Amino acid sequence: MKSRKNARWALALAVVLVATNAVAQRPRLPFPVRGLGAEPTPAEREYTAGEVLLRGGDIEAAERHFVAARGLDPRDARAVFYLAEVARMRSQWTVAEARYGEALGLDPTMVEAMVQRAVALRELSRPQDAIPWLRRALQRAPMLGEAQLDLGLCLEDVGDVAAAIVAFRAASARLHGDARAPLSLGLLLADPARVLGAAERTEAIGVLREAMRRAPSDAAVLSLAGPVLRRLGEARLAVDALRRAVQLTPTTSLRIELAQAMWATGDRPGALQHAREASQQSAGDQSARYVLALMLAEQGDLAAATVALRAVIAGASDAALRERANLALRRLDSARPR
Repeated sequence: MKSRKNARWALALAVVLVATNAVAQRPRLPFPVRGLGAEPTPAEREYTAGEVLLRGGDIEAAERHFVAARGLDPRDARAVFYLAEVARMRSQWTVAEARYGEALGLDPTMVEAMVQRAVALRELSRPQDAIPWLRRALQRAPMLGEAQLDLGLCLEDVGDVAAAIVAFRAASARLHGDARAPLSLGLLLADPARVLGAAERTEAIGVLREAMRRAPSDAAVLSLAGPVLRRLGEARLAVDALRRAVQLTPTTSLRIELAQAMWATGDRPGALQHAREASQQSAGDQSARYVLALMLAEQGDLAAATVALRAVIAGASDAALRERANLALRRLDSARPR
């Protein structure tokens, strides 16, 4: 399950979160205010200036302020926290995790450090170590949707599907307008490895529809939701998702998915057109030609289907695809009038 999840989130996060910018712009909890009339300490002035620079993207200048703040007050956890943020923005996850831990040693109540330490641990392929920190953060801030989403991802990583579903449901309810949680929930509910009951099928369709509503122009959301909706029998909704995804990112694989969804709705001319376009778009991708061959065979054009299948057998580097094409060709031969 972990490899499948990692593959889909590599795609989803790249677009839904806008990759690196998402890492830099994760919502933060405000630090406690010492008092309305309190004069900022020299250390506070330094890391406040540094945070402004960090948010503006000047990591090196920000780091100098955080180092200065730490030197002025080694007991202030916030200076250490910001140094961890610098490491996170550089994807230096080992350094970031250690610094978040150091900040928590100075202030064990710092919820943001708990969440961000968990993020670093997950990046280091240690989701089992991240889960306790996320649960501790949620005990102190139960409505923190980002922590619920991260918890769901970590629970899915370790194979605790039931608990991950609960976390994704909570995240979806709390992160209003954010497509990640309903998308994650729908993909997990509809995972082919699970036995899907009627209620969960209905829920999966509903949350995937909600993800599409929240991100109507996001190619990653649409391209992930579409194939799952087709598999769930919602072909028309799948066509809607995949048509928009193809308009945004006209890849061969998305054209194939769209063709199959259109075929499932009964739009055979449209499906054949997209299947042909997919096979022409990437001549070396024999999977598109294979799908086209199956459609041609079902349409009754056995001669064209045979030509396409033989081309797949001759050109496919994937042994499994060649075997499927051979099997389909044998079935065509047995179906011919004698």
